[in-house]
Amino acid sequence: MSALHVVGPGGGTVVTALGSTYRTQTDGAEVSAAYSLMEEEFWGETTPLHTHVAAEESFYVLSGEVQAWVSGEVVAAGPGSFLVVPRGAPHGLRRLSIEPVRMLTVISPPGVEQFFAEVVRQGEDALLDDPERLVALAAEHGTEVLGDYPA
Repeated sequence: MSALHVVGPGGGTVVTALGSTYRTQTDGAEVSAAYSLMEEEFWGETTPLHTHVAAEESFYVLSGEVQAWVSGEVVAAGPGSFLVVPRGAPHGLRRLSIEPVRMLTVISPPGVEQFFAEVVRQGEDALLDDPERLVALAAEHGTEVLGDYPA
């Protein structure tokens, strides 16, 4: 990095897809491709069970409460909690609070976050109507969809 990178309040690129709104603070370009950082508002009920084959994903919970299922272990996390999902670990999230869960989401190395922008570009409804196409798109961006959030 050769210059200071500042994103002011309300700044960043905003994408809403698949139950969350993401405000990207860095897509990795400003940090030598070390990580991406997004402020995430998770308002959906669950994410599917999935894995990132080549990236760690971390969550710092700002508000609300979320349940994480990671490799068979289940944990509830509220404000101030920090979760690290190792690369390759099957995981999913369930919103426990009535209000959306606000989190800082870090992906290292970056790239997985581009999936959500592509969902918007291709049309979320069309992709949801064609689950095989959505799963293939996720795979193109380093995410393997394994199924529904475990009961």
